[in-house]
Order: sequence, then C-alpha cells, then structure tokens
Amino acid sequence: MLYYLPLEPYIERYTYYMSCVDGWAETNFKKYGVPFTRIDGDRLGQTIKDGVVLDACGRSYYAMSQIMKVVQLINEGKIKDKDTIYVEDFWHPGIESLFYIRQLKNMKFKIGTFIHAQSVDDTDFAWKMREWMRPIESGYGNQYDFIFTCSHILQQLCIVGGIARPDNIFHVGLPYNSERLVEQITDDGWTKQEKDGSVIFASRFDDEKDPMFFLDLVQRCPDIQFKLVNPRKDRPITSNPEVLNRLRLIVGTPNSNLTIVNTFDKISYYTELSKASVLINCAHQDWVSWTLLEAITFGCNPLYPIWKDFEYELKGNPKYLYEKRNLNECERKLRNLLQCDFVPGELDYIVEKHDNSWHEYLKTMGEL
Repeated sequence: MLYYLPLEPYIERYTYYMSCVDGWAETNFKKYGVPFTRIDGDRLGQTIKDGVVLDACGRSYYAMSQIMKVVQLINEGKIKDKDTIYVEDFWHPGIESLFYIRQLKNMKFKIGTFIHAQSVDDTDFAWKMREWMRPIESGYGNQYDFIFTCSHILQQLCIVGGIARPDNIFHVGLPYNSERLVEQITDDGWTKQEKDGSVIFASRFDDEKDPMFFLDLVQRCPDIQFKLVNPRKDRPITSNPEVLNRLRLIVGTPNSNLTIVNTFDKISYYTELSKASVLINCAHQDWVSWTLLEAITFGCNPLYPIWKDFEYELKGNPKYLYEKRNLNECERKLRNLLQCDFVPGELDYIVEKHDNSWHEYLKTMGEL
C-alpha cells in the first residue's frame, strides 16, 4: 500500500490541481493500478497569509497533523514493512517521528519525497535559514529512502550540501500531468482563448524572480503589450517596496503597456496564459519551472534565460533562450518570437518527460 501525504492545495497555486483528490498524483496511482491511501492534514486556512510559496503556520500545522494520522495507523498495525509513505515535499515538519518510530520498532516501511529547492539553493528563500535548517535537512535526507528531483544541478547541490546521498536522490522530473490538468480546468469552466499577441510574466513577483529586469524590458518595449499575473488577493504582489513603487509608476502611466491581471484562482491564470503569445522568464531561482510546462501546455512560446536547467530543458534551442540579464538580446529574441506562431509538437518532449515522472517515481519506490 502507498500512503500519499499531499501538499495542502491552495487555489492560487499549482497545488490546487496537483494535490487535490483525483489530482495529478492520484490519477497516476489509478492509471498504474497502485493501491493507495490518501492522508490529508487539518488546515488553518485556505489561502497563504504569511510566507512565500506556502503559509508559514499552515504548512507546519497541516504536515504535522498528517504525521499524527500516520503514527496512529502505525500504532494500529495498519502500516506494515512492505508499505511506502510518500510525502509531497521534502520539508515536512514532523517527518522525523516516522524515522524515530521506524528504528525503534525495527520496521522496514519506505519513505519517499520530492525536493523543490531547500537551503542548498542560494537563491531560494530557505537559504537565509541555512544555519539552523541545514542540520535538520541532513537528518531528513539521511533517512528518506527516495528523494526525487527535477534537476541534475539541484541533485548535485543536495549531495554536496549533505542533505542527500548519491544512492537515494534521483533526477527524474516535475510531477506534472498535463492531460489531467486540462480535464480539471475544463470541468471547472475553462475554455480555450484566442491569442492576443501579449507577453506574460507568470512567476511570483519576488526578488528571486528578478522583477526589475522584467520591468526594464517593459519600459524598453513600449509597443509590446505585457501582462503581469497577480495571484495574491489579500497581500501586495511583492514585498519589495522599491519594486512595488516602480511597478505602480509604470502601470499608472497613461497608455501603459503593462497590465496587472488578477489571477486569484488557477482558472483565471490559465485563461490569461492561453491568451498570451510569449511567456517571459528571468528568474534567478527556478528549477525547470512549472511556468515552462504550463506555457507549452497552453500553446505559449517560452523565452527563458540561459541559466540553471533552462538550457538543458530547451535543448539549447536559441529560439527560446537568451543570455541572462542581457536586455538587448532578450528584446531581440522576444520580438522574433512574437513573429512566430506556436509550433505544436516542437516542445512536446518537455511536457511528455515530466508527465511521465510519476511512472519513474513509482517504479523506483518498488510500486510497479
């Protein structure tokens, strides 16, 4: 039996469709005939109040309540040696309880996870916590049987940083499911849109995504229409006052070429993405990038910097890549892409690779 501990789904995040009942993971379990039990946590709220990608209090409360339910199942003898427990994020507060129980009870159930970044990534928000976090990560990483990652660079950082071993971390891909995603949003009322020739910025507008470079590009190209997604309903789009002031000045300019589109739910986001012709990325912190997979799924040409995994994922295709922070080259590549229609099939290999990640996860964990 596979015990699945999903991330808490937030309506403004990809987890809303990935981690829900019959989401991307569970659809794959059923597809491959893997028996599973879903273990949800208890929630403090439905939106992110404090934090970057997950709520500061909500993540711990949800994760630890999941662990309490798992401990109860172990105590009742329902979880056995041959079973696998899969947590959807490496940073799962309370997971140490399972390591402790497993050793004291001399049990052999396996524990797997996916690592998104952590303190080994010097551009991730967790980097600032590394002094106290790294020893905990090392303890976690030593005890996880399987750690999956989407990036060979991140894989090596984890090994060098001591939070994974060469024999327990696997470079596979993001746990995507494009077919299921389109089914889910269609069921929720999404319809395909006509392209409007716009350029969309879909990353978080936080410092690690280099928002100032994006705003430089917007001002450099007054004849191009740009859109900036805003998933934060009750919080500023950025916590950086300098970025926020500059954004307000640009948007407030008469006949501004930048529009902020509120995407408080994922349907709104995918609607805007399907309208756009190009998705622009200039992030310092990103591993493969969910936005890359989403752009291809919704027929939007991607333009990414030569940075981290992007060149590898895009097979070095100069059509979709520019030298990082080179504004001249970025503008030139952007204008070229705006003259090109999206070519169906040209980048499908990227989505297909990540769509198949769950097959590899399950195979590696011995579930297939």
